[in-house]
Amino acid sequence: MKAIREAVYLVEKSSKPLVLEILRTPEGKSFLVIHQTLKGSYVKGEEGEEKTWDLFELDAFKDVKDRKIDYNELPVDVRRALSSAFPY
Repeated sequence: MKAIREAVYLVEKSSKPLVLEILRTPEGKSFLVIHQTLKGSYVKGEEGEEKTWDLFELDAFKDVKDRKIDYNELPVDVRRALSSAFPY
């Protein structure tokens, strides 16, 4: 069973940028995926080669990078879910 992305948003909550994905399963259940870490690095291989990554360089998120929306423009159910995950 694979969930389908219905929407993706770039929003700022408490001065922190977040990428929000709304996913829906074939059964009709919706899920909010909250991406807090937008950049990072990791060590690869025995030589310890350091690699970096940026969420906005991935094809699935490139179109969101320059489309930040205001928190109040989010759908009500998304704001409710985000506020319960981040009450501050």
